Amino acid sequence: MKVLMIVAHPRLNSLTFSITKHIQKGLHDKEYKSSILDLYREEFNPLLDEKGEEEWDNPMKGKPSYIVEKERKKLKRYDALIFVFPIWWYGLPAIMKGYIDRVFTYPAFTQINPQKVLWVGLAGETKEEFISNGHDESLRHQLIKGISEKMGVIDKEVEIFFDTMDRDKKFDYEKTMNKAYLLGTLF
Repeated sequence: MKVLMIVAHPRLNSLTFSITKHIQKGLHDKEYKSSILDLYREEFNPLLDEKGEEEWDNPMKGKPSYIVEKERKKLKRYDALIFVFPIWWYGLPAIMKGYIDRVFTYPAFTQINPQKVLWVGLAGETKEEFISNGHDESLRHQLIKGISEKMGVIDKEVEIFFDTMDRDKKFDYEKTMNKAYLLGTLF
């Protein structure tokens, strides 16, 4: 299986990238081929402007930009996608949301159609805080119903790493990296 990991974090030395690398190692040990698309290092422009907006009812009216078309061609080469991101304000970082807004527009997403998608979010809050406030259910609904199912993905899941800001001083780095590695081996 060929897997593209789409990552959104401004710092390469972040927990987000550590988790990404451990998932990738698990994929590699499972003998999957994987690549990382680093939205920040690619300097992907998340803004959808009037010139680049395609019209859903008439795709010939609006043309995707060269960058968007390039991304779509790239995505077609992969069987599965893994999105790795910090959860900011209980949602996707702007650069990842913009990537989805620009690249996965209708009807383009029907041609990309990955077999499997895994969403890996990093939440600063504890699991109890995140769930008790309803953020867990809201985020999962957006990622599964609002994006994955609209893309036609059958096999989709969300994994959230909690308490990543370590406010309670109980964060276990080694346990977290083992969990990330297992995500790759079980993918």
